[in-house]
Amino acid sequence: MPLVVVANANAASSAANTRADAVDTTVFVMVLLGLAWVPLWLGSNRMMAWGINGIFFAGLLIVYEGSRLLQSREPAVLAAKVGIPLVLFACVLAWIVVQMSPYVPAPLIHPIWPLASQTLTRPLPGSISVNTGASALGLIRLLTDASVFWLSLQLCRQPWRAIWLLHAISAIVACYAALALVLTAFFASAIPYLDGPAAGLVRSTFVNRNTFAAYCGMGAIASLTLILRTYRKQVSQRGEAGPYGPAFLLQIVTASGWFLIGSGLIAVVTLLATGSRGGVLASAIGLLGVFFLSNVRRHGTLVQRLGPLVVVGLVLAGVVALLGGTFLDRIAASGLADTSRMAVDQIMVRSILDAPLSGLGYNTFADVFPLYRDQSISTTGVWDKAHNTYLEVWQGLGLVFGSALIGTLIWLVGLCVLGALRRRRSTAATICASGIGLLVGVHALVDFSVQIQAVSVTFMAVLGAGVAQSTSSQTQSPT
Repeated sequence: MPLVVVANANAASSAANTRADAVDTTVFVMVLLGLAWVPLWLGSNRMMAWGINGIFFAGLLIVYEGSRLLQSREPAVLAAKVGIPLVLFACVLAWIVVQMSPYVPAPLIHPIWPLASQTLTRPLPGSISVNTGASALGLIRLLTDASVFWLSLQLCRQPWRAIWLLHAISAIVACYAALALVLTAFFASAIPYLDGPAAGLVRSTFVNRNTFAAYCGMGAIASLTLILRTYRKQVSQRGEAGPYGPAFLLQIVTASGWFLIGSGLIAVVTLLATGSRGGVLASAIGLLGVFFLSNVRRHGTLVQRLGPLVVVGLVLAGVVALLGGTFLDRIAASGLADTSRMAVDQIMVRSILDAPLSGLGYNTFADVFPLYRDQSISTTGVWDKAHNTYLEVWQGLGLVFGSALIGTLIWLVGLCVLGALRRRRSTAATICASGIGLLVGVHALVDFSVQIQAVSVTFMAVLGAGVAQSTSSQTQSPT
């Protein structure tokens, strides 16, 4: 009788695990489909797209967590692993709500609200934020990004899912890169049924080429990470004896798969075709970060460790020489600095100093900037986003909570870097997340790509996978 009870218990446990795996896999596939959809509508840089993405990814999170609670399962990654960034992020969310509240002390209310009340001759509820609606939209986008991060963190604790995520991102970016070349060649870069022509700009379905360049760089980093992963496995099988001649390189290509090689190349080619100086240089820094982390703790001969860098470097040099004319011409014509953006940065600093602690309202740059705009930049054109995300965050949230939001991301990327340095296995996701974190962090100094959901959501998915894989499966303690 006891044997029957044990057998029944084991069968029930097996069935429960099967159901749990089925739910997790289904949610994971839906996340991948969401990642494929997000760039389609101008990189999701429209209010309707924000709503769709918010409902979709939050819905997946509810399904996943509801299933876990109903089955009494422990989370794959404990909240304690990301305890400090989780607290920082919660404080940021709470502060955004405070900024939108009409019940803050009078000294904190922005002067624009009393002025508006006088102009309209009726009382208006004041707040810290100069535009509570814009702050609410920014809050929704933050929660959407957080939903993707948490889903990826939990689902990609399984190493095979983390690898599949990187493969999916490599393939998705390659598809949008190929579409960019088609739209440029046959539609003058216009996006059918969405907007008018943008002649000469390689931008795929994105609002501009700079954001698309960052997106292509993310795909190139994912592809390179997977190729180097294959290389390390092949070297491990061969040992130090070698040989490591052309036949070995062909074996690497065959083992990686021509589709993966092609995905990386088309991402790089399209990246260069955008002509985005910041996007190309930030991507190059991210790629170098991937090379460093892939080799810093690897044993083997000098040929084994530097071979991939030399080969890939020669390939990239050839691609730049043959197809990098747009990028090189722009560097020659405009240099690396942009005087307009530098002037905007100076204006931003002045606005930050006017409300260094309270901020002017999250996601309110488009409303605040006209109040400070001066003759240091052209009077024509509309600046709806700053080209320095760090300054925009500090302007909106203030120095304390702005630094908390920036610190949250730095902490999480730091976990990935430590995981890449400490772990000996399953490091692909940590390396990729570190490289993309470098790309996004550097590009945020000169552009707003991370504020476009196609980039931010993809980044959050990779970052979640990297943090999930940053510690051994034998422990869940913070690294």
